[in-house]
Amino acid sequence: MSANDMAADYFALADSGNQLDPQTMEAGLLAATANTGAHASRRHEYISTLLARFVHSDQDRCSARATCLALALLKTLGRQADDSSELCSERAINGLLNLALAMKSQAERDSQQADSAIGACNEALTCVANTMLLLPKSRPLFADVGGAATIDKILRSSLAKSTTAFLCGRCLLLSIESPAVAAYCVDSLDLPKTLARAIRVFLDRGSEAGDRFSPQQVMNELFKAAMSLCVYYPRGTLQESTSDDSLPSEHAAKFLDILSVSLDTLCTLPLSDGHLADPTRQAIGIALNFPTLSPGSVLRCWLPLDESGGLARYRYVDRMFELFAALVESATDDSHKAEVVPLALVLVRLVTEHADVRRRIFYCVYPRDSDDYSILPEDRKGLSGALVRLMRIPQGGMVSGAIGDFLLALLGQDVSKFILAVGYGNAAGYMLARGIAIPESVLKQVREAVDSEPMVDPVTGRYLNNDADKELANMTDEEKEREAERLFVLFERLNKTGFIKVENPVRAAMESGRFQEIDEESS
Repeated sequence: MSANDMAADYFALADSGNQLDPQTMEAGLLAATANTGAHASRRHEYISTLLARFVHSDQDRCSARATCLALALLKTLGRQADDSSELCSERAINGLLNLALAMKSQAERDSQQADSAIGACNEALTCVANTMLLLPKSRPLFADVGGAATIDKILRSSLAKSTTAFLCGRCLLLSIESPAVAAYCVDSLDLPKTLARAIRVFLDRGSEAGDRFSPQQVMNELFKAAMSLCVYYPRGTLQESTSDDSLPSEHAAKFLDILSVSLDTLCTLPLSDGHLADPTRQAIGIALNFPTLSPGSVLRCWLPLDESGGLARYRYVDRMFELFAALVESATDDSHKAEVVPLALVLVRLVTEHADVRRRIFYCVYPRDSDDYSILPEDRKGLSGALVRLMRIPQGGMVSGAIGDFLLALLGQDVSKFILAVGYGNAAGYMLARGIAIPESVLKQVREAVDSEPMVDPVTGRYLNNDADKELANMTDEEKEREAERLFVLFERLNKTGFIKVENPVRAAMESGRFQEIDEESS
């Protein structure tokens, strides 16, 4: 075979009708890939050729590398929505999914071609994901051909590399968009368990050389797919009139593995530059969907049994509060503040439903004998002051509301204690937004205080001090004159030194005739 034949474009070789050996096939596919710009006018034709010879049949699947190159070329040609219509069919999607599964199986059997076979599997999954992304009408077709079952088989493979797992997560995320699909994935495939197992693999795995996606990126994509299941599954089991997407207690146990790996992710991944890692954000979002009281298996997941009486029971609660406190105390921009909200809402549920958790967290926010209660709540050091400052932000939106909900739950939903802890001025905006009335006991206390205490200066916010008036009334005329002279000298001295430049009030009073000298004899 000549050098020219070796470098010939695959599509020219395919048109010749000759049987091609693997080396020629691979060289032709490389040449076609380099010439994709010249194929613009015949994209639809070439996509159909690749589907016919590699996907719908094994006519040109002479090697795993050739299949990988062909699928990579198919991916490139089908990147534009108007050029991927040939891929938007049950036959094409089913063929690509079956080919991905076949290549994964070949990688398990043939170690020499394992890398090329896994590469082909990834390219086939990419074609499917791109089609569902560019042409949403293809997503029901994925469900119709049992795409989730194929993805489940691929994810269960011990050879599932980071790129493969990422693409599996992406395909599931794009395809789970109805309660019926979610119900099939949960009830027929037990997909939550497969996703949880895959997430845990990458939670414990470090980055490997040549990986296209990091372990955290893979976890993030798999968590997104799990979140879709958590959101859509209840919609198929609850009445249409309800808008609550949280998991009912009777179904929560089906997602127990997802909750478990979500809580372990919280405990394992550290903050990154003061922010939550992407998988941690997803894990918190998933945890927010779960009840904490029942069934018993879910309760034990949140608060594991600890026969020794140690701290293991509260390890997830403590970690969640640790992250919450760190974000609150460093909430200097909107991105930090936004991360506080879901953590606050999860903690609200925990402290509301578990008295022991509420006591534990209460003393973390309000340590015994640590706060100086002569200082305004928003000016105090530590977490309690930071929480009040976040809650009182004008137009704080979800952040202020979530912080207020957390503090009110921490104080046992007692509005009087809440006002006492944060101050009515700080609580007013939150209470108005939530429609919470001021307790009568607080109003009575305010009325009594107004009747018995001195009036407050509305300008300075301090008590009006009447001591000076009483002292002046008890002074003799001679004492008043000496005090006026002292003030006169003081203002003159300040004017001469340049410290202040104002009209001396005593001089002005004398010149206007409002100041009358007192005869010493008459005094």
